[in-house]
Amino acid sequence: MEESSKTAPLIVGRITYAYDTPEEALREALLNALCHKQYQSGVPIQISVYEDKLYIVNCGCLPENWTLENLMSKHASSPYNPNIAHVFYLAGFIESWGRGIEKICSACEKDGVPQPEYTINPGDIMIKFTAPEDRLIRSVTGRVTEKVTDKVTDTLDETSLKILNLLAIDPAYTTTFLAENLSLSRKTVSLRLKMLKDAGLIERIGSDRKGYWKLLK
Repeated sequence: MEESSKTAPLIVGRITYAYDTPEEALREALLNALCHKQYQSGVPIQISVYEDKLYIVNCGCLPENWTLENLMSKHASSPYNPNIAHVFYLAGFIESWGRGIEKICSACEKDGVPQPEYTINPGDIMIKFTAPEDRLIRSVTGRVTEKVTDKVTDTLDETSLKILNLLAIDPAYTTTFLAENLSLSRKTVSLRLKMLKDAGLIERIGSDRKGYWKLLK
């Protein structure tokens, strides 16, 4: 898996979220959650994505007599599900047991983002990733049509306004996602995006694969 640039999409079902967590750190956090989850609880791993933070909550607990200090320092691995951890090791998803948190912290430091914060509760463990202020992808408050109707309603068709509405919800929505949700072809969506860009209503930030659309006033 390639290392992430500053921003990349997190795809859950048919919804694409923008997040600013180093890809290697997020990958290790998810693998850790899978290896240490108490599956008998029936509670799924929970991921919450916000504009400035990302949480992963896993039903599990630390080994007996362990503290948060033990978890964050160098330690021997004691996966709750050693068979799952072994399969991941054989598949090349993890290099060695016991280095997950070390790799997460190292990836965050390398990418210049804050170190993750762990919270240990009686029945679960939560990790929080925080995005630096200068990298936040802010959603537009309210529907975009409320902000631009007076200026552009007469010049934009309904399809273009629907695209702007979706980009106001999440600027990282892809052309494919927009096309599927509006029942349009990718070519039609691409043409509308170009028209909106040429009209000075949106601006592309970053690459086609890992960038997002910035809505302009």
